[in-house]
Amino acid sequence: MINRRHSTHFQTRKSNCLSKRDKSSAGRIDPRAVEICDALNRRSEYYTLSSCAGRCFLYRGDGIKSWQRRGGGGDDSHGYASVGPSRNGGDSGEDDSVLPPPPSDGHDDGNRPADMGGGGLGFFRRYRVNHDLIREPSRYFDLTTLDNGIDPTGGGDPIPSVGQFDHGNNTAFRIRLEGNLPSSSSSSSSDVPAAPVWLRYEPFILHVMCRSLGASSALMAMARPSFKNVGLTSWQDGVNGNDRDHGEGRRDNQQCKGGGPRYLVAIWGDEGLDMPLSLPSSPGCGLFYNPDDGGSVKNAEWLAQLVNERHYRNWKKIERFVESIRSLDDDLVDVADEDDLGGISDMDKVDLALGDTTISADISHSERESSGLPRSYDVVGDVAILNSLPKGDDDAQRRVGEYIMSRNKMIKQILQTHNTKYDEQICVARTDPLSTSFRSPGINGLVQLAGPKRNPIITSHIEYGVKCYVDLQRTFFSPRMAAERLRLSQQVARGERVLVIFAGVGMEALQIVSRTEAREVLTIERNEVAVECLRRARQILERNKTVTCPGGGVGAAQRLSIMQGDALEILPTLERASFDRIVAPRPKEGDLDGDIGSGDAGKEFLLAMLPLLKVKGECHWYDFAADYELPDCRRTRETVAMACQIAGLNMEVIHVAKIGSVAKRQFRVCMDFRITEIMVPKVK
Repeated sequence: MINRRHSTHFQTRKSNCLSKRDKSSAGRIDPRAVEICDALNRRSEYYTLSSCAGRCFLYRGDGIKSWQRRGGGGDDSHGYASVGPSRNGGDSGEDDSVLPPPPSDGHDDGNRPADMGGGGLGFFRRYRVNHDLIREPSRYFDLTTLDNGIDPTGGGDPIPSVGQFDHGNNTAFRIRLEGNLPSSSSSSSSDVPAAPVWLRYEPFILHVMCRSLGASSALMAMARPSFKNVGLTSWQDGVNGNDRDHGEGRRDNQQCKGGGPRYLVAIWGDEGLDMPLSLPSSPGCGLFYNPDDGGSVKNAEWLAQLVNERHYRNWKKIERFVESIRSLDDDLVDVADEDDLGGISDMDKVDLALGDTTISADISHSERESSGLPRSYDVVGDVAILNSLPKGDDDAQRRVGEYIMSRNKMIKQILQTHNTKYDEQICVARTDPLSTSFRSPGINGLVQLAGPKRNPIITSHIEYGVKCYVDLQRTFFSPRMAAERLRLSQQVARGERVLVIFAGVGMEALQIVSRTEAREVLTIERNEVAVECLRRARQILERNKTVTCPGGGVGAAQRLSIMQGDALEILPTLERASFDRIVAPRPKEGDLDGDIGSGDAGKEFLLAMLPLLKVKGECHWYDFAADYELPDCRRTRETVAMACQIAGLNMEVIHVAKIGSVAKRQFRVCMDFRITEIMVPKVK
């Protein structure tokens, strides 16, 4: 059984880990790894440290990250030195010390010469790192353009990246390179030593921290049908200081910073490839393809086929793994103590269902029904919100509110986790549906059940270390969307310009500017109360010392722009093809919005915002679907495809998933799609 204290330690570490920004060269998770990281991070038993969805690249040198073995650290969050769900492969992570060291054959003393792969004099430089299919083989495998800067991507990933192996202005790398090149070399630190070029494909890799040994076993069992290389790479039981680490002996107690046991599961794919593309005698001349030889184009296509086939097999395995994780019900895969609080965080609903040992296992179903206790409620800041008014008279309703406030300790646990103090905690119940134009309950839509009287009901809410302000009566905010907001921010690459429409109180925008290195985040919101909440949150963000992006909280606040007004009026005034990403969590437009309605499913907004996306730009479009439409969401796909066709754009769907429930058998869904090409627009 899980110790309550250890579970609390785990949740604290998970919150701290997911609150950090991505440290990879691209500053984001690989698109193909987002779904598996999201599926794991939504569960209370797991959180991801590093990941890579699979990638190909060209390289010169030893083929190993020599600097890491000298204690220098890697060039991004991929592979062995990565932390977080890799942001080009995972979330921002915790201490590097919890991760296993880079693999070694056990015979390398670090003193071999560079041409033999020695760690002391090694050199390793990558080119054209690509996490997608090779679509232009003649361009990608053209070795004559590797070093002249004419075509750095070769048609590969277009996302901006800053890595110490491919960024010429990185002084630290230049100094390290100069100090590790052989003394006989006449090359300057900015030149690339003459060396043959190799092609490598690295398959899926994922590191997951688990709450217990039982959770670790369950995860490995779900991964093994898809991936052969699965194992518990390191663990610390946290009992009497007994720490164990696979193959590494005893570790320093400081590496268990945060307290409690740690169980790290590593999952590797097996679709690897390593082959030379040139010879040492002529490193710039391809063995298989040269642009001057027209007959070798088929060889370039063959090389692309070798890589793309591995991509497809690798992606299929990831999809099967995701299905295995999502097939689990909401029950924990490990056994929890009766007083365990591990399944609760500031992003979760609190479940009072029969048998939930977290809250009220001692209350029978009949007792809960007779006392008017709800099955669940939300927590926003220091306010507990019931979705409906409990049964009974005023006195019975007051007792329900007092029970929730006194018995469950949910709010106090959240406040202690974030070192936040509130003098007044209250419990309210929603009496009216979210039927206003702003999807808010209204001034009279909330009834206070317990706690000191408060009017208006305004609170501050902390999510992954970022604070927002919420007027619960006049704005819409759902803490259940926290995992989705995390997923969104993990996809934003360095240097992107992001547009958030229907921003509300702005938690999506606040998460993006605080957790990523986006160049600008522009928000549009019509509700003046929500805009004022966002402006207050931006002021607080300036003083947030936990923000680790360049410029800290001040820099994050400066990159956040706020516009108030109707989106349909503002969008046409913005520059066309100027945004790399658009987030559109549109509100539900009444009961007619959805599968049985007669509305346009937001097509008017789509037509207004699509021209603002760049080619290769991505959009996160939120829609509403019935249970029978899942998981394909065909109506949503057709609506977006039709809007893109009218706007003269070709698009491809990246991801479609259920986000949350809005009513009985009705769900909010998100469709991520990418603009692939601009065509001639059709006349409406």
